[in-house]
Amino acid sequence: MTTRKLFEQAIIKKSNKPNLNGYVMNNSENLIEGVDVTLFQNDLNQGSGNELKSKFNALYSSCALAVNNFAIVKKHMVDFSFLNYSDFYDARFERQFNTGLGGTPPNLDFVIENKDTVIAFESKYLEPLVIKNVDFKASYNKVNLDYLDDFWFSLIEKYQDNEFYLDIAQLVKHSIGLINYKRITNKNVILVYIYWIPDNYDKYSEYIIHSNELNEFSKSLNNQNDLRFESLTYNQFWVKYENSSLFKRHFENMRKRYKTEI
Repeated sequence: MTTRKLFEQAIIKKSNKPNLNGYVMNNSENLIEGVDVTLFQNDLNQGSGNELKSKFNALYSSCALAVNNFAIVKKHMVDFSFLNYSDFYDARFERQFNTGLGGTPPNLDFVIENKDTVIAFESKYLEPLVIKNVDFKASYNKVNLDYLDDFWFSLIEKYQDNEFYLDIAQLVKHSIGLINYKRITNKNVILVYIYWIPDNYDKYSEYIIHSNELNEFSKSLNNQNDLRFESLTYNQFWVKYENSSLFKRHFENMRKRYKTEI
């Protein structure tokens, strides 16, 4: 049995929700207290992942994790602050940023925006337990993406056709889309990689390797000034709001649902 399958079964076993093979009967049954479908339904229906059709109902759904976590932020965006940024006027799930290459850009799980800055969260649940191949089409070149610094083409060449637990291709594509948005709007752009880990993550080699890959990728991005890249676990994110009267209870409910040892 793969580690991912082991984790899926552990998450199903931990749940007290009625389900069929790990899937609840409808979207609302996969939500924590205080989250209403009206906070995310339109966003997800407009995205390209068709998440609400079936995948969202899995107890180990990555999309449901992001929605449960950030719905409170969307509801109270004017009162939310992160990385010392605040006064947000727009918050959306499954937002896309065009690179200029055409086709369908990847969905970013949650994005908040104020008059100066865009903060885009790419969220992961069990995805880091599976190896991904880095594959960039030939269209990712200087002719088609002439607004990009040479750094990005060197980064693509460095990672192309290699395999990692960290989804490097997706993060680079998100970065390019955000940089294009920055070019159009002149706003600061921040990409935040937020990921779930079990309390005993150090027992699993996949997480050790993933952490090393993330550290190396972060160091590489220190060599450019086009966007800011941050990473943190969900546990670290929840700690930030332990003293918040508005957000504390919600993130305590997130801990009850998602914090576990496997």
